[in-house]
Order: sequence, then C-alpha cells, then structure tokens
Amino acid sequence: MSDTSVAEAFLVQRDALAQSRWHDIVRPADLAEGEVELRQLRFALTANNITYARFGDAIQYWRFFPIDETRDKGWGQIPVWGIGEVARSRHPQLAEGERVYGYFPMASHLVVTPEPVRAAGFVDAKAHRAELPRTYNEYARLDHDRGYDPARADQHLVLRPLFALSFFLAAHLQDANCFGARQIIISSASSKTAMGLAFLLAQHKPADVRIVGLTSPGNAAFVARAGAYDDVVTYDAITTLPADARAVVVDIAGDHKVLAAVHRHLGDTIAQSIRVGATHWDSAAANEVLPGPAPQWFFTPDHIVRRRSEWGADLLRTRMAAAWGAFVVDTDRWLRIGHGVGRSAIEAAYAEVLAGGVPPEMAHTLSFTQTA
Repeated sequence: MSDTSVAEAFLVQRDALAQSRWHDIVRPADLAEGEVELRQLRFALTANNITYARFGDAIQYWRFFPIDETRDKGWGQIPVWGIGEVARSRHPQLAEGERVYGYFPMASHLVVTPEPVRAAGFVDAKAHRAELPRTYNEYARLDHDRGYDPARADQHLVLRPLFALSFFLAAHLQDANCFGARQIIISSASSKTAMGLAFLLAQHKPADVRIVGLTSPGNAAFVARAGAYDDVVTYDAITTLPADARAVVVDIAGDHKVLAAVHRHLGDTIAQSIRVGATHWDSAAANEVLPGPAPQWFFTPDHIVRRRSEWGADLLRTRMAAAWGAFVVDTDRWLRIGHGVGRSAIEAAYAEVLAGGVPPEMAHTLSFTQTA
C-alpha cells in the first residue's frame, strides 16, 4: 500500500472468524497533546490470538481496539503482540523512532495516550481502555527492557505473551506445592504455552511429580523429541493415565471432549482442574457437569496484579527476565519462525493458524511492509 495517509487494518467477522477483509483507516492529520502514533513493525500470530477472538465478547478482547460500529457492525480487530516504533509524537518523553512492545490491533498504526511514562514503559490511557485489564494496556520501552534481546526479536514476539501465562501459572502451582499432585497433565502439549509451562515446572517440581503432555497422535513424535515432558500420552490413550495418582489437569486445548475424557477417567483423583486456553476454537464446550472438581479459569492479568503486589514490580521483572532467558535459549532446539510481509502473507498466515494447520515447531511473525 503506497498511500501513507491511511492505516491498513485486518478485520474479521466476530461470529464467523473465517470471514475477513481489509479496511483502510484514515490516519489523523494531527495528534492531540500527549498522544503518540505507533507504526507496527512486526507482530506474531499464534493460536493464542484465536483464543482472543473466540472469547472476544466474554472476556472483552474486542473492546481494546474498537471499530466504527455504524459502518463495520459485527466485525472486529483481533489483538496481537507486536513491536512498533514511534512514528509521530506529541509527548515530551517519547521521541520519534523509539521502539516499544505491547498490544496492537492487526493494523499498521495505532494512536495511544501514554500516561504515565516511566523508564520501563507506559500505559495507554485512552478512555475506552480504562476499565480493561491493565496488563494489556502496558507497553515496554525496548531500550530499557532487560528481557529483550534484539537478536531474538521474533522469539520475543511469538513466545513472550505466551510465556507470561506459563510463568504465572507455574508460580501458582509451585506456591500450592502442585496441590499435592503426583502428575500434572497438560493438554495441547505441543503448544508454546504448554512447552513453557512444562519447562518451568521441571526446574522446581518435586522429584516424585511427573509432567504429562497430552497431545494428538500426529504431534506425539515432536512432543517426545522436544523433551519437555516426563511422559507423552495421546488423546486416544487417556485411559492409560494412572487413575490412582492425584492429578492437576491444565486444559490448554480447550477441547471439551478431551477435558471430559480426562475427568471421567480420573474423577476425584483430580486435585485441581485449570482452564487456560482454547486452541481448538471450533470445539464448543458442553454444559456438562464433569466428575471431579469443576474446571476453573486461570486469568493471567489477575495473577500479574497479585504478583506485582506481593513481589514488587522490580523483583517481578527480575524473576521473569531470568526465567525467560533460560526458556528462550531452550527453544533454539525445537522452534522455527517464519516471517511474512504484506496482505497476502497475513491472510495466508491467519487462515493457517485459524485452521490449526501450523506445525508445532513453527510460528509466524508478520509485517505490513518490507521496510518494517
């Protein structure tokens, strides 16, 4: 696209995610005092973003980057994690060219109101975001981010938002001494979130606790080869799980049939059942009362607020940076990242991720223009 007066935006039909289209939005001629316009340079697209779309109404993800409902009723912008640069600034503390990392729409530009601005980053104080979870409104200033390595920018984009969930869930389980479980069963074991969780748990778990990865037969070889789990069990072999060993179930797949099968097999042996994602977006959850404890949602932003209060922001950043540094080096063994540029590449990547067609060892990063 050569017209620099407009921003490119990728929209999806909110109740039919396979329907998508492009919309050109006129960029503001002038910014208000204190505003900054960010140009998105590169973003990651993973199954996590499909979860945002699937739960866009229930957990308010569509509200972060609203569109004109009179013109585009029923459409929405899926949030992604991206790296952007300050294209224009009317904020005295943010200069043009500075790079930031945070929550973006699938669009080439975003206007934010940074307040307050600190060395580590800022919060977008736009009125419509005020009641939304703060952690999604925060932008890191990459020159000051101790966890950011420019040489690993793509890994940062693909893994860092997923790793946050892995980190806080691992801390939650470790604090609870794994709820006395002897097996931690993680579905969608080939997903990046699950791999991060398994890696972190392995660092501190008791010796008699086994980490079990549940996966599809097609991904079983990859999961075993990656070496993140003590045991790998395919979905069609759930009944081989030890029924007499107290268990924690972590449901990342979001596939009700899988979760129900685990609950029926283990029942009251389950100490805690935790839902954290929905990579199988087209598998509708049934209103079924399952044996054992009712599954509970793990909402990462709530745990970020809690840990920040308990540990302090500085210690939280230090602990996350140390854990992240160890994990990202480990991913060199098994992760490959492709980069696409332009509308066709973005459309193709979205269709592949939506259909669940991305091999577990692969991930997508994308840019709107070649110069990004």
